[in-house]
Amino acid sequence: MDEVIYNHGKQVANDEDDLSVPEAQRRAEGKTMEPSLCFAVPPKVALHTLGCKVNYFETEALREEFRREGFSLVEFDDYADVYLINTCTVTHQADRKARQLIRRARRLNPQALVAVCGCYPQVDPGTVAALPGVDLLAGTAERLRLPGLVKRKLQGEEIDRQVKPYDPGAPFEWLPWTPEQGRTRAFLKIQDGCDCYCSYCVIPLARGPLRSLPPQQGLASLREIIDAGYREVVLTGIHLGLYGVDLTPPTTLARFLEEAVHLPGLQRLRLSSLEPADFSAPLIAVISGSENICRHLHIPLQSGDDTILQSMGRQYDTAFFRNLLKELRANISDLAVSTDIIVGFPGEEEEHFQNSLAFVRECAFSRLHVFPFSPRRGTRAAKMGPPVPSAVKKERSRSMIALGKALSRAFQQGFYGRTVPVLFEKIVDTVEETREAPDSAPPLRVRDRQPPLLLEGLTSQYLRVRVRADADLRGQVRDVLLQPGTPEYLRGLIGS
Repeated sequence: MDEVIYNHGKQVANDEDDLSVPEAQRRAEGKTMEPSLCFAVPPKVALHTLGCKVNYFETEALREEFRREGFSLVEFDDYADVYLINTCTVTHQADRKARQLIRRARRLNPQALVAVCGCYPQVDPGTVAALPGVDLLAGTAERLRLPGLVKRKLQGEEIDRQVKPYDPGAPFEWLPWTPEQGRTRAFLKIQDGCDCYCSYCVIPLARGPLRSLPPQQGLASLREIIDAGYREVVLTGIHLGLYGVDLTPPTTLARFLEEAVHLPGLQRLRLSSLEPADFSAPLIAVISGSENICRHLHIPLQSGDDTILQSMGRQYDTAFFRNLLKELRANISDLAVSTDIIVGFPGEEEEHFQNSLAFVRECAFSRLHVFPFSPRRGTRAAKMGPPVPSAVKKERSRSMIALGKALSRAFQQGFYGRTVPVLFEKIVDTVEETREAPDSAPPLRVRDRQPPLLLEGLTSQYLRVRVRADADLRGQVRDVLLQPGTPEYLRGLIGS
């Protein structure tokens, strides 16, 4: 039976004769047609995520909503009738990636409907709407309406931009958690929005005010995830540490965790990014006293120089951060702390950068995420000066990244010879790189997923580990003796 397509709501046969003569001629000549919003039944949709763990969670929720609306889900590099890009706008690089994906979608199917949602259109809807190939625009609110809007657009209806500024009392947008086949780790968003307005950051404009998922609803979702067999849950939010302050009555992240850690069957609970000023005594106590909360915290530093921190509008100085790390490490054993660092902030002189390097080295982070400063329209820092030359920013990025790699290696070395629990997540199908591994280490291979398998998993500290095993251990936690590996992962031997 021939596939049936729809063109602006009109059913037509899927052959060349039913095209208008000019269109048929252009297709025969291999020329690109203007998008005509034709689609198969069921229409195929492909989704792609840029940015943070919150975006990832939201895309997965949208994926399930499209499935419920009758769409067929395909990979983004496949031919689809609809391409949806959930964007990030933290840096110019994030915006550039979004534009590249829009062009890629158009190349994959010139007739497809291309929808763009998320932070980029929320902050700059005019620019995104003017990009060639964008058919539908939505911001960071009311995204559960997107599948229905896409359906209406495919049927030929004109749809206005779905972007509007946030009201002060905007509610938390609940997106249902959805299971992902073959995964051992689930994400759960319990908070959204930010009121900090750091001088460089556009996120408050993109995400609106602080909003929290009510605790009982969050705990119910957590129970559902556990009952579905997930071994690790990552709690996410834009400003997770201020979870609950907007609720009536107000609550805290510490109180939520105190209930969450006692849910039957919860093996691991991982926290996404937490701001330095958000660590209260009760929060530190519940993390240190709960074995199922992962021993990894991501705490953004942004700069190791007090002058630059003040220009950034951060709510702490290096002395505060130093004391925080001291308290955390004194109370939480085997703690890994990763961080974000911005280099080349306006006014950053060489002395400021050297101070930042020295402080990052002192903090002994387990991992660094390094970002060259990217001015964002609408932020105070976009008007600050003097700007740091691009070549200087690149050189400072290289220096900070090199330091980050050295710190990561030093943190790894502290676990050599130790036996720790590892949650196995996937089978590695590629030949393992061994150039930076010990000379005595033999190459590891996986052929056709037959034993012995090369498995990869994570420790509580977010250390990536690869081991040989005679069975598929995905979704299982096993004690592993850690051994030297590469900068990306450790090797290990599964305990008997």
